[in-house]
Amino acid sequence: MKGKVLKSSIILGVIIVLLGAVGWLLFSPCPPGKLCIVNAGQSVVEIPEDVREDANSLASEFIDTNSADYDIFVDNLLEVYSEAVGNDVLLIFNSGGQGHEEIGPEWGSILEGIEEELDRLGYTHMLVIYERTFGGFWNFGRELIETFRSYPSKGKPLAAQIGFLTEHIEDIRVILLGESSGAMVGSQAMKLLQANDRVYSIQTGIPFYYRQAVSDRSLAMTSNGIAPDSLSNGDLWTIFRANLGRIPTYRPEEGHFLFYLRTPGHIYTWDHPGVNSPISSFLEKHFRSS
Repeated sequence: MKGKVLKSSIILGVIIVLLGAVGWLLFSPCPPGKLCIVNAGQSVVEIPEDVREDANSLASEFIDTNSADYDIFVDNLLEVYSEAVGNDVLLIFNSGGQGHEEIGPEWGSILEGIEEELDRLGYTHMLVIYERTFGGFWNFGRELIETFRSYPSKGKPLAAQIGFLTEHIEDIRVILLGESSGAMVGSQAMKLLQANDRVYSIQTGIPFYYRQAVSDRSLAMTSNGIAPDSLSNGDLWTIFRANLGRIPTYRPEEGHFLFYLRTPGHIYTWDHPGVNSPISSFLEKHFRSS
């Protein structure tokens, strides 16, 4: 009898430990993301000592100073600082899905359109991608949890990094760009940067369950001008019908969420009338020289 009790106690203890470990890994704060420069050059900017000190101070807010990730965070932030000096506008893109370092063909066309508009308005610019999720099973799980909790842990470090860059680079302006779940991250950061009048936001397809940031400096599109976005508008019946009796497959020409769930209208390209016209008007309003 004592043997059975002991065995049951051991099994129960193991289960509790495992559940505790899983809970800690999934619900503990996520590591800050990385700003990945697109087409980096050879910057020769000398970094002032106060900028280095502030970068280290910022890193200590999110990462243990004894961790190897601490130095990586600081080096990454200072690299972006060096590349951004001398530019008028910094574009920061948040991809949908898992938020890895990638730009799909749809938003690739939008980025090209935005860059052409900024060129026309006379602004120099650089593009970075905010890689908010790294490889590994636990990071994948954390991303899913964050998605449905509206990214409480991933918007804050992004906002802090943007605040650092606008503080130390005179007159630079930042445009937060994002699609779907990436738009949620950008909007979350924008909420924390409402007082920073050099930060703007252009987002497409924010899911209906997220309350986005509302600001004169924010543009949020929920339709591509051809069909309303079923995910942004919470049209669950349309989503249900689109997936009924359908083998889950990824088709880039269709709107989709969580990779396989078809969501009609949840796709945006520069060629869509509900995309290029609002963005052009937004940039004209805020970036046209007076």
